[in-house]
Amino acid sequence: MKTHVYKLLLGFMFTLLCITTQAQEYTYIPMVKPGLQIWTDDFGNCGVNYHFRRFALTDEDTLIENETYKKLYFFTSDEFNPLTAECIGGLRENDQKQVYFKGGAIPGGILHSSLMFDFSLSVGDTFFCYYPFSLTFQVKNIDTIDYAGAKRKKFTMGLHGDTSSSPYIVAQMIEGIGNTQGLMYDMSCNLALCMYWGQNRCYEHNGELLYHNYSQGVEDCITPLLGLNEIKLEDNSITLYPNPTSKDVNISSENIINSIEVFNSLGQKVYQEKAKSKERTIDVSSLLKGVYIIGVNTEKGYSRKKLIKE
Repeated sequence: MKTHVYKLLLGFMFTLLCITTQAQEYTYIPMVKPGLQIWTDDFGNCGVNYHFRRFALTDEDTLIENETYKKLYFFTSDEFNPLTAECIGGLRENDQKQVYFKGGAIPGGILHSSLMFDFSLSVGDTFFCYYPFSLTFQVKNIDTIDYAGAKRKKFTMGLHGDTSSSPYIVAQMIEGIGNTQGLMYDMSCNLALCMYWGQNRCYEHNGELLYHNYSQGVEDCITPLLGLNEIKLEDNSITLYPNPTSKDVNISSENIINSIEVFNSLGQKVYQEKAKSKERTIDVSSLLKGVYIIGVNTEKGYSRKKLIKE
């Protein structure tokens, strides 16, 4: 009798182990899927204005140029209401794991009709961006990560032809969620002369929060970043040099500098210090290669400058 019970117990444990193992197996998670999806993004338009942007993808079908898309809405309120939100177009995903957007413009930021994501790519494959610059990007790395109770592939994108040991990261995209800098953030903006920046603060599916990045101190999905609305470049005397740089960057102003902040391309603050002088030198050698935003607070105002770390 004991042997029979023991065998039953072993069989149950083996079955449970198989179920657990199967549950952890990787399965592709599409971007366009049933239910209501909401992205909450923060966006900086060339260092001049901050925009709080929310997007909702619904189950509603819309026919655009003989293709069926799911309706995509833009809104900024606490709750999504399709009667008051603005329909800006739609998203569709084909069997090749390619996601397309078709639609119009929204207040602030880059938005265009094109192939947005291609999750069928492998390491070394290229991705062509048409707007606002014609650039070719390349998949530098693909990680399978455990996120929000599921395995998802994370694609790290860099410049095509960059063969350095630490290539500049242009964007990171997660299956089923999108660009970590925002749903409608064009990764070519990271190479623009002006200072675009963005972050995907929250991603929700059917009311469940599956991704969050509270890097700016706002710990919810409905509040704009405090103190950043309508930022104006008031202190035009600020200069950075050398730029690009691999180690030190000198910051000078005709006015007293109160504090300095450094943000990476995801909008995350990676450095800050207080200052009480018209000139300051900071060491950025520990930062990864890429584009950063230097926020300088002076007696005259707050300014943002782009810095390229080599």
